[in-house]
Amino acid sequence: MQNARKLRLALAASTLLAGSALTAPAFADGPNVVTTIKPVHSIAAAVMAGVGTPHILIDGAASPHGFALKPSQAFLLQGADVVFWVGPELSSSLEKPISSMADKAAHVELLDVEGIEQLKWREGDQFDSHDHGEQDDHGHDDHADHGHDDHAHDHEKTAEKHDNGHDDHDHDKDHAHDDDAHEHEEEHAAHDDHDEHAHEEEHAEHDDHGHDHGHDHAGGNDPHIWLNPENGIAIANAMATTLSEVDPTNADTYQANAKAFAEKVSGLEAEISAKLEPVKGQKFVVFHDAYHHFEHHYDIEASGAITVTPEALASAEQVAEIQSRVRDQNIVCVFREPQFDSKLVNVVIEGSNAKVGVLDPLGTELANGPDLYPALLTGLADSLADCLKS
Repeated sequence: MQNARKLRLALAASTLLAGSALTAPAFADGPNVVTTIKPVHSIAAAVMAGVGTPHILIDGAASPHGFALKPSQAFLLQGADVVFWVGPELSSSLEKPISSMADKAAHVELLDVEGIEQLKWREGDQFDSHDHGEQDDHGHDDHADHGHDDHAHDHEKTAEKHDNGHDDHDHDKDHAHDDDAHEHEEEHAAHDDHDEHAHEEEHAEHDDHGHDHGHDHAGGNDPHIWLNPENGIAIANAMATTLSEVDPTNADTYQANAKAFAEKVSGLEAEISAKLEPVKGQKFVVFHDAYHHFEHHYDIEASGAITVTPEALASAEQVAEIQSRVRDQNIVCVFREPQFDSKLVNVVIEGSNAKVGVLDPLGTELANGPDLYPALLTGLADSLADCLKS
């Protein structure tokens, strides 16, 4: 699985470079780079500063879990030179569109790049009995299969308040990685038909609503890698390497920008650690299990999550278990997320003294650009510190 992913990137990159004969492609405004989520877009914007501006697919309050492409977004993929995304572990519904629409682009699955610290998913909604620090080796030549077959997402009921209008659609995708050469065998029609192509991806097999697509993370790695600042730096370095291969004319700029990004993010470590130090040991519950990488890096630990993934509505039994935990263990704060309805959080804190705070793993309310990523990290620290103060 790992070798197949690396082969896909190598084939795509070599095709781009070989297609230019003896000279590199000339990009008037930099290569056409497409990213998925806001934090990844922010890192790409920092690395591309002075060369070009990346595009983003999943903007605003939209969730990467079960995201459905619009025709305009499909058009972006069709014109991409490079696609940076975390991988199907985070957004499985994008795997086929990226493979088929961006068939001539270099695809970089950031979960696999060199230097990423891997953490296993925490199992269930209550974490106290599990080892939070369980992780894979940092070397990625042999790291574990990320369980693509287990990541069909549950879209049965969602409290998500995004505007893409596909809350109940079935995005069950075949995640089997066939011969990666298919990316170079498929020839797409001219872009004039991109609207029709997008609708085929968007609406295929959507006749039956409300299916149960159990979101099984067993044995897989937690894809919220960007919430560890060291992973953010690894992502920037991987982006600089790929962009330098695709656009060697600007290689020095990409490398210098990645170095500046690393210095800026590293400079936040002391500030964030100082904010969190006074509240270490305070107990809190999160809306969904997205913060393991942040918690592990800064040596704090959530006592539980209301739901593992926001698209799978917690059962009555799960809510009752979390309610008991909040009351019996004197949970100080329960965190909601701005893009989801807060009613469930309000139910969980009934009969307790817990406060309600806000954590946002994507920076949905932050302006896009290179400053979003540092602001996201400091914002998480501020929210935790403010709500967990005695």
